[in-house]
Amino acid sequence: MSDTSVKQDYRSLRRQTGLNQQQFWSQVFVTQSGGSRYENERRVPAPVAELVRLRHELDIDTSKITPANADLVRSLLSGEINADALLAAAQRCKLLMAALGSAAADLGNLSCQVDQILCGAASSGDAVVT
Repeated sequence: MSDTSVKQDYRSLRRQTGLNQQQFWSQVFVTQSGGSRYENERRVPAPVAELVRLRHELDIDTSKITPANADLVRSLLSGEINADALLAAAQRCKLLMAALGSAAADLGNLSCQVDQILCGAASSGDAVVT
């Protein structure tokens, strides 16, 4: 059977993140006392080491992986969904949303101007030509 534990300098990693033991280890579902033992040369089980890598090295909050989005995560990891193409499409959507937001604001301002013109023409008795 292969070794299922990993050795790494977790104390240094934790200090780099600026977190205390409670903050650091609770994010990977380990108690402060358990984390302290890992920082003092106790071997860390491979699943815990992987959670530390995901959360503290790659900044992936695994608690946000839910049954609702697990299929999407699996598809991205398997390569079934092209992550680069998805990110590019998301960026394009953001740009379009920003442009639409500006256009919507411009349209709202124009609508107010039209209302003012129409209200002014109606109160002065002028006919509005369409």
